[in-house]
Amino acid sequence: MEEPLLFIQTPPFYYIDVEEDAEEACLEESTSVYEISRRERIKNPVIARQLHYFSQPGNRKHRHLTFHLTNGEKITGLIEGLDGINIKIRTKNAITTIHANDIASISLASKGLK
Repeated sequence: MEEPLLFIQTPPFYYIDVEEDAEEACLEESTSVYEISRRERIKNPVIARQLHYFSQPGNRKHRHLTFHLTNGEKITGLIEGLDGINIKIRTKNAITTIHANDIASISLASKGLK
């Protein structure tokens, strides 16, 4: 008798009868529906690229940025996170949330948090 050139052994499988637990049958599944709003986008593509770059974990650590807002205000801090179109910025005193379309420009802070 000649040996086969290729022998593939299938893994064993078993049929197990599962007993339904009466307690688990009463639990309800979550039926929450979340819709992602695609209407709000960052209008300025340069700001969008900068926010995407600076919000990456390796790039945001100890990188102090100055956000120049359209109303003339300046906010200096670290990016904590990007939640859709809102940016969480950790300043010296607190965490501030700003709308991405309110940013006129982003620059590196000359010094750390004042």
